[in-house]
Amino acid sequence: MKRILKIIISVAVTAYLSLSMFYCFVAGAPAQKDALTIYILVSAGFSILLPVFTCVCIHYILHLHKKLDESQRKQ
Repeated sequence: MKRILKIIISVAVTAYLSLSMFYCFVAGAPAQKDALTIYILVSAGFSILLPVFTCVCIHYILHLHKKLDESQRKQ
């Protein structure tokens, strides 16, 4: 149950950060139609990748910390 709750919180935080970043990026979008399409696609990709990468890094660090604690207890 604790693991599922941690996953749900991570997904919610990642989605919130992605949407917030996308909204901020689109607020400064250019006026030309061709540039606007490319700008929105790049903004969406970056808005999704950055929080996901950060979340994955945090979970990986916590996983390594747990493995380190387990190996120290064995010794």
